[in-house]
Amino acid sequence: MSYKQFVTAAQDRLTSSSRDTIQPPGHGIIEYARDGSGLPALVSHPLFGGFDVGLGVGRKFLGPDFSIIAPSRFGYLGSTLPTAALPADQADAFAAVLDTLDLARVVVLGYSAGGPPAIQFALRHPDRVSALVLVASALPGEAGSPPKPVANLLFGSDLVFWLLGRSGSTWTARILGMDARFRPVGSQREEIQDTWTSLFPIAPRKRGVLHDLYVSNPDVQSYPLEEISVPTLIINARDDAMSAYANADLAAPRIRDSRLVSFDHGGHLLLGHDEAVRRCVAEFIKGVAHSRQ
Repeated sequence: MSYKQFVTAAQDRLTSSSRDTIQPPGHGIIEYARDGSGLPALVSHPLFGGFDVGLGVGRKFLGPDFSIIAPSRFGYLGSTLPTAALPADQADAFAAVLDTLDLARVVVLGYSAGGPPAIQFALRHPDRVSALVLVASALPGEAGSPPKPVANLLFGSDLVFWLLGRSGSTWTARILGMDARFRPVGSQREEIQDTWTSLFPIAPRKRGVLHDLYVSNPDVQSYPLEEISVPTLIINARDDAMSAYANADLAAPRIRDSRLVSFDHGGHLLLGHDEAVRRCVAEFIKGVAHSRQ
């Protein structure tokens, strides 16, 4: 498939996707989508995300028994980026989406760069969180970002990312947070390619990506995790090359009602563990519900 065909297909896929928007005071335009039926769960998407990626993350890590609410975070796709916005503001924007949908309480899942706003939501709106699930989340501790000039040049170019994707699944896997020693085989190659393809088109996500890298992710370093009062499940692979396992290991004891689930392998994508993650989440939520009866 040529570059033009690939990008056209990505744009058509995005255009045909159903979504809604709201415009609460102080938050600009917030775009969101909803899919499925069952227990409501709000998904805070990762870097290079949006409502479409949020829905995919929800299906991957939560499964079919949830009604997934997936906002595009600030600066992604159809959501604006308010001046001086922080993850706390994003958390309040999430609350506005729930108000619109008349949802009092939800499971909140934050994946990767979606973690800081999810944590802020638990801190600022604990009465609206039945359980907090942090998967390969940005957490206080070891972190890093590329130089801003490099990010500005690369992270808004569909052509550059298309060319990187053609360099092979091993290189693509590295960019997606897999360990340098990881060599994809069999169905792993297909999953990596599907994940990569889901990020396109890249350009309308650029403002959100840069905001995540240089504002939202660094903001997590000062979070008072000890003040989180909702049941929290942290899931991380030990070989995650993007969200350091050590950060998860240090964060869990700071949260009074938390559980850490570890996988030896799987990287940032938790490759091969979709079913295990869904099972862990279901068991955790069931346990939370039972303890509150």
